[in-house]
Amino acid sequence: MIIGLIINNRLCVLKYNKLDTTADVLSNDEISAVTSVYDYLDRYGDDIFAGLKENKDLIIFNDSYEFLLCDNEPASGWSFIGNHESLNKKLYRKNANNPQAFAVPVEDKWVGSMGTKNRFNKYVANAVPLFFPPQALIADDEHHRAMIIHEMVHAWQANNSINRFMRIMTLHDICQDYYDDQEFNKLIVQEAYFLEQAILAEKHEDVLAYTREFLEARERRRTVCKMRMLEIQDEVDFEWLEGLARYAEFKASADSGSMVAKNLLNIDQKVRAKGDDRYYTLGMAQALVLDKLQKEWKDQALYDNFSMEAYLKKICESNTDNHV
Repeated sequence: MIIGLIINNRLCVLKYNKLDTTADVLSNDEISAVTSVYDYLDRYGDDIFAGLKENKDLIIFNDSYEFLLCDNEPASGWSFIGNHESLNKKLYRKNANNPQAFAVPVEDKWVGSMGTKNRFNKYVANAVPLFFPPQALIADDEHHRAMIIHEMVHAWQANNSINRFMRIMTLHDICQDYYDDQEFNKLIVQEAYFLEQAILAEKHEDVLAYTREFLEARERRRTVCKMRMLEIQDEVDFEWLEGLARYAEFKASADSGSMVAKNLLNIDQKVRAKGDDRYYTLGMAQALVLDKLQKEWKDQALYDNFSMEAYLKKICESNTDNHV
């Protein structure tokens, strides 16, 4: 079995290493990928977050170049390639010295930035362990579109809540001091379980009941582990930053056949892995529960220090008569 896995891995790496990820122009497929993003946002962007589709400036990069699609001329450093009529954008290019899959500043606003599908898949194929099947992490067209939208959500956050974004954009290794704390890990998995059950529940009262269980488990974890206020705030902030972006990625990848997209709802399992991704998942899960309880929550998502867990608590407190 191990030999078979290694052979599969090497063949997959060979396949993706043949892809050209250094071209000085965007290919037709890469332009089509951007078109797909724009079409999706035109149709469903407001269903994700109101105003998300208003800023469609975008950076797509490969291993050699970054390509900027925008409305206005950027500062020096970008070379003008031409007007792209089908996208209704100006197209610029510069050398890819340190491209970021995130939001990056361009002039007076922030722009979502993501690698081409070929670049992403080539990186994944070469990054996984020798015995791991790269197919498990390879992105199809639909999931790649969703990942671009994920990064565009970060630009939306930055452009609308810049102080909070700047304060937390470099957060990483959230609560890493607790990675070996058995009680912490047991209770955070309980939180994930209750959120997953709330998402799956069909009755409103059951959603509320599981949400209360989540909030109680979270409070118990923080109390038992004697967590500091700064650590708690880091959790809340990171869930806002990456949880909202993962939520958009999940919604935009509903028609994806990739294993990564299909596993986004395996909340209990994903939170068992010690790392920042557990907070991507917990934040996404809270957003999905909020959708089931009160869709108006999104109107406050950009308020200063907005907290999904605090909003869930507010909903539960206002529904005390339904407590089961």
